[in-house]
Amino acid sequence: MSTSPTARKAPKRPRPEPLYEKLPARGQDRVLDRHAVASNQRSRLIGAMIEEVAERGYEAATIERLVALAGVSKRTYHQIFHTKEAYFLASYDAVVENAAGRIGAAYRSPGDWRTRLRAALAAYAAEVEQEPKAARLALVEALGAGPAALARMRRARRAFEEAVVASFAEVPDGGILPPLIPKGIVCGVERITRQLLLAGEVATLPALTDELLEWALSYRCAAAIDVLDASPADPGWPAPCCPLAKGGSDRVRLLVSAAEIAAGNGYAQLTPGRIADEAGVADARFNELFESSEQCFLDALDRLGLEALVCATRAAQSGGGLAAVPAGVAALMRHLATSPVLVRVAYVEIFALGPAGVERRERLLGQFTDQLMRGLPSRGAPSRLAAEASVGAAWGIIHHYVTQGATHLLPGLAEHITYIALAPVIGGQDAVQAILDARESADL
Repeated sequence: MSTSPTARKAPKRPRPEPLYEKLPARGQDRVLDRHAVASNQRSRLIGAMIEEVAERGYEAATIERLVALAGVSKRTYHQIFHTKEAYFLASYDAVVENAAGRIGAAYRSPGDWRTRLRAALAAYAAEVEQEPKAARLALVEALGAGPAALARMRRARRAFEEAVVASFAEVPDGGILPPLIPKGIVCGVERITRQLLLAGEVATLPALTDELLEWALSYRCAAAIDVLDASPADPGWPAPCCPLAKGGSDRVRLLVSAAEIAAGNGYAQLTPGRIADEAGVADARFNELFESSEQCFLDALDRLGLEALVCATRAAQSGGGLAAVPAGVAALMRHLATSPVLVRVAYVEIFALGPAGVERRERLLGQFTDQLMRGLPSRGAPSRLAAEASVGAAWGIIHHYVTQGATHLLPGLAEHITYIALAPVIGGQDAVQAILDARESADL
């Protein structure tokens, strides 16, 4: 590279124009309280974060651009937030608190329990429609913003789960929900919202309010409370339900290598050279097969997901009728419990890619939704929305156990996941009977 005085420097990117007007300067007839100034600057910074991550993503957002958009100095930024992570978390908290306040106010509006539940869900949908950039920060970008952001998401979910429990408790005749179902309802609604955000179709969410409400209400069943245990038992380390393919072509070896490196050391440690070296494949061959380590990683996730899907499908085919669902779910739970690379890649490392990883995960969940719809009885077949929400509910519960280091408990979740799949289709009572029938068959 030339170091001569005449060497051209790369042109600087233009500084973005501030999004907000500053408070007026202090004058003889106006004294600005320093706390009001700090509050205004903080609000502008949060607004800038919401705008910037919607445009560029969390990882690409720079402090230089953020302070320029907010119209504040770097010194002011450091005085308020200190770090980019603290800045993002404060923005996340502001988004969630604003939404929770409006949803809570809607739930406290006049009317019976169903009217108020619908009002709360409608308020949520309206919030997402009116503030899609804020919703994207909370439901998409937060997934790839690190462990602290994921912990914030878990805390926010718990608050909404408690609200679901409290609201259903007011329902006459069986309003109490079975264990883990409140978490599933929150995760299912989250998934539908995330899909619409990624597709740029959030304007359609308010029209889905009634269908989402009926989906959530389908899980009310007093009998399920007695059948589904609050805490899944540890069944002991189960045998793998499907042997995983080993060896194979150069492509397969590279995919296995990429998944194992990411699972063991983190996605950030993936490089084409390392993947090729551990796979025992020439670098040139890697370059023939993949454009980048990211593409190799995403293809590895697809392969792992396909193995899990095949495992569940084979087990379901051996069941027949309603028995196919509990058989397939049980096999899937065993497969996840005995596939540490899969769960690490699909539930943890995938989010290191940001929105690209979230989109690929959604594609994988779509494949499971397709399989669920094929396996469910035609009687009362669910809409695509209900099936997508059910898969989101199941996936969210599994994600909770994986990230809490409780993967070994997944086989004990099989009946909960079966109930989530069946209740919207055949009703809670019949879903419970299907679970009891599966227990009886397993004991024979």
